[in-house]
Amino acid sequence: MTLLRVENASVRFGGVVAVDDVSLDMDEDRFLGFIGPNGAGKTTLMRVITGVLRPWRGRVIFRGEEVTRWPVDRRIRFGLALAQQIVRPLASMSLTDNVAIAAGVHRTASPLAALLGSGRGAERGKAKELLEFVGIGDAADARPGELPLGYLKRLEVARALALEPKLLLLDEPLAGLNQAEARVMADLIASLVGNGRSVLLIEHNIREVARICPELYVQDNGRGLVRGPAAEVMASPEFRRAYLGEQAA
Repeated sequence: MTLLRVENASVRFGGVVAVDDVSLDMDEDRFLGFIGPNGAGKTTLMRVITGVLRPWRGRVIFRGEEVTRWPVDRRIRFGLALAQQIVRPLASMSLTDNVAIAAGVHRTASPLAALLGSGRGAERGKAKELLEFVGIGDAADARPGELPLGYLKRLEVARALALEPKLLLLDEPLAGLNQAEARVMADLIASLVGNGRSVLLIEHNIREVARICPELYVQDNGRGLVRGPAAEVMASPEFRRAYLGEQAA
């Protein structure tokens, strides 16, 4: 069943076309790596999917509903979550409370009220489980400012999972990590796919993307170039032109 469909989306910033007539779809329980050089329009398309940006043309369909004009919070409640490249946790709260706020989003219109209300134990319990799942349960009571980047990246994933998404969008979760950290984080990401959850991964670490993603989509200059099994995409002339500058024969 088709979970997400982007149809002929275009985004302009003044006279610059950041996304140019892009169509993209994903089925349930799928894992798609979304790659492309800097300036390819990857993050712009991600923002169209999440509702941060409204396309100049085209539409977004999620779980059978057109959501093109839906605000971000409504899309989140409908099963969409984003873990961002730049992690911005609530610095004054523990990791547990950072995740618990996200866990309360489906119970009340005010996640903070869910944390402070009589049912806060349920949200905190779920938060601790998620922190253990992503491998940072030992820091559940710490504040974000006390922890290294690798922990904060995992915190961002835990917060996104607390929203119980049908589609999890990950924007460069490996950025800033060393090779060993990136490999462990990539393995965690791969484990998130299935049981009603799909993952769309934007990432510049091609080695790890090719290792964990069964399918790749390449975009350059705001346009889709090629999509298919990872090995085939990596060997394609479209990929080689985009990343290596090779000219068509």
